[in-house]
Amino acid sequence: MITPVTRRQIYENVCTQMINLIEEGKWKEGERIPGEVSLAQMFNVSRNSLRTAVKVLHSSEILISKPGIGTFVSEEAVKKINNKRIISMIQDEKYAKEVVEVRKILDKETAYQAAIKCSSEDIKKLENCINQLSKAVKKGDVENVIYWGSQFHIEIVGITKNKIMISIYESLKSNLDHDRHWYINLKGLQAVYDKYIEHDRKIIEAFRNNDGELARKLMVEHMEMRLKGIEEFKEEKRK
Repeated sequence: MITPVTRRQIYENVCTQMINLIEEGKWKEGERIPGEVSLAQMFNVSRNSLRTAVKVLHSSEILISKPGIGTFVSEEAVKKINNKRIISMIQDEKYAKEVVEVRKILDKETAYQAAIKCSSEDIKKLENCINQLSKAVKKGDVENVIYWGSQFHIEIVGITKNKIMISIYESLKSNLDHDRHWYINLKGLQAVYDKYIEHDRKIIEAFRNNDGELARKLMVEHMEMRLKGIEEFKEEKRK
């Protein structure tokens, strides 16, 4: 059901209602949607607000334009909507715990697969990440701490050569970097990373020995430390 828009961010409200129409099947994939004048009247908004909403959905490939014909719901609109929603949740701080819980499930198996496939060249890359991370911690260089901490996990995922896993991890990266920033602010750089660096070196040793079971166990412990950090942060915010 379409309702008049009265909220301040008018085009966002229009976007939401359009997405609802698609998900409810009232606007079907591949179908042409009403013209600009009709839509502006239906949503009770200006044509400028309507154009902005349509432009946003174009950029997400939920709607597509066919010059001289009109605007259509894309053939994969529902899939695009679901992907957009997941990315939005991943980037939202309130879902930080859920993101790490997902990572715990994924990373323990990623660690296992990477460990049994790991080569001596892979070990050198992992050691370089931790050596660079250690140097950045000593210098108090937060940006490089974030970069090398993230890069360590990217290298591990890369060892698996699983393109889907790599893609999933890349979609999580911005949330993970944000997570690292606020935890450092809460606990202090040295306090956080002395513990993580020590643990990451144990993970590298498991990789060196191609010990998948140990790598899996250590990665679970690593992610449990992250979950504990999130709980500490939330507790601090409640005070």
